[in-house]
Formats: sequence, C-alpha cells, structure tokens
Amino acid sequence: MIQDRDLTFYVQGYRDARQAKRALASLRSVYPSARTLLVSDGDPSTVWRRLASRFRAELTMGERLYPVRNGGRMIQRMLDLHLAEPTRWLVKIDTDSRVHRAFGELPETDCLFGTPEWKTTNKVESLDFPNLQGGCVGFAGDAVRRISDSGILESESLLDPPATYADVEDIRRRAADLGLISFDFMLRWVCRELGLPMVAHPEIDTRYCGMQPPDGGGYAITHPHKLPPPIWSPRRLRDSLRRRLRRS
Repeated sequence: MIQDRDLTFYVQGYRDARQAKRALASLRSVYPSARTLLVSDGDPSTVWRRLASRFRAELTMGERLYPVRNGGRMIQRMLDLHLAEPTRWLVKIDTDSRVHRAFGELPETDCLFGTPEWKTTNKVESLDFPNLQGGCVGFAGDAVRRISDSGILESESLLDPPATYADVEDIRRRAADLGLISFDFMLRWVCRELGLPMVAHPEIDTRYCGMQPPDGGGYAITHPHKLPPPIWSPRRLRDSLRRRLRRS
C-alpha cells in the first residue's frame, strides 16, 4: 500500500494562486501528510506564504525560470528540491489539476508516468516518441536521480529550443511567441536522450484543454479544471490598483 511518506508532490505557480489553492486543497483532502513542494516561479505575492502555511507545504520563493533564456533550470530546480529529501515517487501537478483519490498502484522501475500524447494539439503533428501531458507527471525508480546526475538540464543546447526539445511547430511557436519553455516537451527530449521510458498510468487522465468532470470520473488525478475569472466589484478593483501602484 502506498503511504503518504512515499510521495512528494510538486506544485509551481505564477500569478495563479486561486487555482493553486484548489489544487492544494484537493491534494490535502487525499494525502494529508505527503511531502508537498510549493514553488513560486518569480511571483512575489505574499499569498504563496499563506497557501504554504495553510496546506503545510514547503515553500520556495524562486526566481522566474520559465523563460527560454533559462534553459532547463526550472526543471532542475524541481529535481533538486525533491532530492533534498527524496521519496519513492515524485508527482508534479499543475495548479489546475485536481487530486480525487489515492493511487492504487505506481510504477517501481525507472520511468516517467502520466497521460501520453502521440499528436500535438494545434498542428496535429504525429510524435515518434510520446509526450506526457504536463498536468500530472510522475517520476518512479531512480528517474529523478538519473536525470539530475546526467547534467542534461544544465546543457547550453537547451537555449536553442528548435535544436533540442522544440521539434514540432506547436512548441517552436510557444518558444518564439511567448518566450517560454515547454515543461513536458523538454522532459520528453530529456527522456529520449537518456533512454528513460514515458509510460501511461491508468489512474491519471490529463488533457491540454477542455474540461474534466468535477469528481474526476474515477481517476486519481485529472486536468484541467480551470476556474472562471473572478468577478471584481468596483471597490475591489480600485483597491487592487492602489496596491499595484504602491508596489511599482
């Protein structure tokens, strides 16, 4: 039986604390004592400290590492935090993911697990090596240490997305237009380079877009569960603008 002490969950946020609150609440309802790493990727808001306290998470107020100019540093940060107190499994979830029930089984061999994609979303290009949709990605066996010890995420080659992980048009456009890496496609490239399998897990159902049933439809973890935008009263909007002006 999988115990809370066997698992580390990783949640990273940036200006999406409302979403993170729901994700963390669902996580704690199922795994009340599992190690949980909460990382603010360059968002200085104090709300992250409140969330960490409320949901008993280890908080890292980190620098903004999502931009392409940082190569693989964002993923390496996640691995480093896990390896400080490693558990049997590391499970990364997005802020709009939901945890519905405990896992029944998890892989024991070196691999990454989740929901494989064999085609891209927009251009619908076929993939010769699967991509694990980023809403929930698990690491089993010695996968975390193998990736970290390889030094591959520190390679300067990752500063050139089209030459490495951005081998499809969707991800090339993301890097060029948004200036951001793709967490899941970078991991796909890493696993292909290192010979680490990316496998389907039947208790995880994550998708790039759309909506999932609120109860998860029997799955342990699902994605996405986007919240509607908040309805702001004129007074709340005025107060928010004042706070922003004071910080600027």
